[in-house]
Amino acid sequence: MQQKVTQSSIDAAADAIVAAGGKPTFRLIQQRVGGSFTTIKPMLADWESRRENGEATPVDVPDALLAKGADLVRVIFAEVAQQARVEADAVRKDAVAQIATMKDELSEATEEIARLETQGSAKDEEIAALKSANRDFELKVGRLEERVQRATETEVNLTEARSALAKAEQQVVDLQAQLSKAGDVQQQLANLEKRLLPGAETVKSKR
Repeated sequence: MQQKVTQSSIDAAADAIVAAGGKPTFRLIQQRVGGSFTTIKPMLADWESRRENGEATPVDVPDALLAKGADLVRVIFAEVAQQARVEADAVRKDAVAQIATMKDELSEATEEIARLETQGSAKDEEIAALKSANRDFELKVGRLEERVQRATETEVNLTEARSALAKAEQQVVDLQAQLSKAGDVQQQLANLEKRLLPGAETVKSKR
C-alpha cells in the first residue's frame, strides 16, 4: 500500500533537500515521498510560503512530552534557584562582614590623620599615605556595597522568575487543553464528513 502524502512529509523532504544544498522541486519531492502533482504542488507552495515568512515547520507535540517538559523545567529551575540563593546569601554575608571590618579600619585611619594633623609634627608623606589608604578603603567599601546590592537584586530576579515559571506552567496546561479540544474537533469533523459525504473516504484512498 502506497504511503499517504502529508504536509509533514512534504515539509521534511523539502527541509532535507535544502539542508543538502539543493532546491526543493516537484520531481525531487516526488522521488522522496511519492504522490501526484496536484497533491504535492499546494503542499510545497505552503512550505515555501512559510519559509519565506520565517515561520517554523509545525510540529505536533504529544501531551505526555509537554507534561514531561514542564516537570523538567520545574526541577531545573528549583535547582538553579536554590544554588543562586545560596551563592547570593554567601556573597552578601561575606560582603557585609568585609564592609564592617573596612569601616572600622577606615575609622581608625581617619582618627589617626586627625591626630597627626592636630599635633602638627607628622610628616607630610605619612599623612599623604594615610589619606591615600583612606581613599582605597572608601573605594573597596563602595565596591562591596555594590556586591550586596547585586545579591539583593538576584533575589528579586529569582522571585520574578518564579512568577514567570508559574505563568509558563499555566500556559502548558492551557496548551494541553487546547490540543485535546483540537483532537475532539478533528474527530467530530471526520465523523460529520463520513455522514454527509459517504464517498469521501473512497476518493481519498484513490488519491
